[in-house]
Amino acid sequence: MKLGLLADVHEHVEHLRRALDCFRRCGVDRVVVLGDVAAFGSAVDGTRLEATVRLLAEAGAVGVWGNHDFGFCCDPPESVVRQFDQSVFDFMGTLLPTMEIADCLMTHIEPHLDARQLDDLWHFAGRLDTSERLARNFDAVPHRVMFMGHLHAWRIATQRRILDWQGDRPIRLVAADRYLVIVDAVFKGRFATYDTTTTELAPCAVDK
Repeated sequence: MKLGLLADVHEHVEHLRRALDCFRRCGVDRVVVLGDVAAFGSAVDGTRLEATVRLLAEAGAVGVWGNHDFGFCCDPPESVVRQFDQSVFDFMGTLLPTMEIADCLMTHIEPHLDARQLDDLWHFAGRLDTSERLARNFDAVPHRVMFMGHLHAWRIATQRRILDWQGDRPIRLVAADRYLVIVDAVFKGRFATYDTTTTELAPCAVDK
């Protein structure tokens, strides 16, 4: 199965449209959102968010919520409901705290954190670059591959080391290792595909 991975869209409709077009061209089977569809403090008229969720819904996207999405996904207050079209809540209500596909865990934040807790969702400790932090995440879940967003950067780590990789080339996630993969942000024009059969992760960018 080929997955199309989208992290941190933040209502960037044009970059999202181009990413979805790319997914169609390269035969993606399932579009997966790694959180932060919304941008905190969305315009009151909701037009960008409505256009964003329309594109994702039309693509049959599934996925997880991010810190910017939580107020739309989990019992939104009436003051929020009045500001947006029902289509926003129909789609955002399908997002989960985490999701499993094949041997992969999809999450917005570090896997050792709890996406049901606001303090954890908004936790931001900068670059994930210490052995202690890596161990905490690998010890927290059993999955072979973990995909996350939130940090607006490319990064891959195994249980032993951080790889010399900056989203500059496709890379194969070999069966002998476990991986934590941070997917760069759609609002920056970045996204990725991952083939669960060949285990190739391919970073992508919108055409400039």
